Amino acid sequence: MAKITITDRGALDPNEAIAFLEGQGHEVTLLDTLDPAELVSKTPDCDGIVASFIELDAATLRQLPNLKVIATTSVGFNKIDVTVARELGVDVCNMPSVASEEVATHALAGMLTMLRELRASVEQVEGGEWDYSALPLPPRASEMTLGLFSLGRIARKVAERALPFFDRVVAYDPFVPQDAWQDGVERVSSLDELLEQSQVLSLHALLTDETRGFLNTENLAKLPQGAYIVNVARGELVDTAALIAALDSGQVRGAFFDVLEVEPPAADDPLVHHPRVLVTPHSAFRSDATLREYFMVPADNVSRVLRGEKPHTLVN
Repeated sequence: MAKITITDRGALDPNEAIAFLEGQGHEVTLLDTLDPAELVSKTPDCDGIVASFIELDAATLRQLPNLKVIATTSVGFNKIDVTVARELGVDVCNMPSVASEEVATHALAGMLTMLRELRASVEQVEGGEWDYSALPLPPRASEMTLGLFSLGRIARKVAERALPFFDRVVAYDPFVPQDAWQDGVERVSSLDELLEQSQVLSLHALLTDETRGFLNTENLAKLPQGAYIVNVARGELVDTAALIAALDSGQVRGAFFDVLEVEPPAADDPLVHHPRVLVTPHSAFRSDATLREYFMVPADNVSRVLRGEKPHTLVN
């Protein structure tokens, strides 16, 4: 029997996964905490961890001598010190594909909502007015270029959905070989080229030291005047102060975010309350299907490692 800790669950229901793991004879503890110290104090001898948003740094990992596997309920794994995990012989698994369809659809919905000025239109009618001439004039999507920063699973699904709406879809991703490049998507050779062509820029990159804050004052200035930004990846990809300045100047006409640098945001967060910004509460992943799978996939990865098998989505 192995001991498995579910550190935090957010708004997800882990009961099916708990039953699955207990059915295999494992002991499961649901802590529901984001405090690494509580993890160490309450389950110091855990063999496996299923984690959502808790930070598992080097110091925490070194205090868990029996740990063999960490499985996340997300694509990202930047809250885990993967280097130290590898050093300690701990497998780290993410889940890159469960909500790809949902996140891609959410991204496209945000794009079209901005381009068609739907919020202003709805607010006008709800306010008792009926005068389309007073609304901002939308651009024509079929005359615009959509740019994708990274061409991973979600970005590919965004492209599939967006190709019928836009004149061109371009992408920058130096890690995708030419023979695996997506049909219909034009490849650009540099980040500058991507920025200069993207009237709508959709962010899909992982958060790394190189991508953190990449959309800063300098890079925002490279976008076409009046560009739109979509971020369903990581809030830290964007320099928030620089984006607000670009929105105020008109360099950026609109932004749609499902992720923020700080979640939940402060009540007076200037990005959330900006009139040209739409924010959803990190909900792009949600559907009736994903809510069933978000804990079952990590539970299966943990189970596989503890049986001596290779997990589905090993990242280290």
